Amino acid sequence: MRNLITLLLIAFFSISFIGDGNIGKIFPNVEIKTLEGEVVETSSFVDIGNPKIVSFWSTTCVPCIKELNAINSKYSEWKKETGLEVYAISTDDARFQNRVPLIVSKKKWQFPVFFDEVKKLFTELGVSTNPYTVVLDKTGKIVYEHNSYIDGEEEELIKVIRGL
Repeated sequence: MRNLITLLLIAFFSISFIGDGNIGKIFPNVEIKTLEGEVVETSSFVDIGNPKIVSFWSTTCVPCIKELNAINSKYSEWKKETGLEVYAISTDDARFQNRVPLIVSKKKWQFPVFFDEVKKLFTELGVSTNPYTVVLDKTGKIVYEHNSYIDGEEEELIKVIRGL
């Protein structure tokens, strides 16, 4: 019993120090690449002035692909309603990058997909696992973030977007 209480206290204090991670921070400006190899600065995401979803994923991450498929299925509707833009950023290294365009084509994703092959943006955000998804307001401030994906979780994203 004493061990259980000790474990619960450790878990409680560990969770209480996690905080909100990147909430309230401005999305970092780094160079990433388009699928065609063109270098793009992430500050261009903010120039649009609409809310954004930025989702980090990899070809070997099943929850990542499920989340992006779910977002894609609602994307046209959400874009029409809110002006939303979605950006998917692959963190695949050179070994797996050739899979990215194949998946994007097969899944018929309607949003732009980029490469962060050296994980510079990923590192700037202090993230270590995929999927990692953020919502940016029209100024580029991170107003929502989550790791992992559970079916239906995309509905939380649109609630946040509508609240902006």
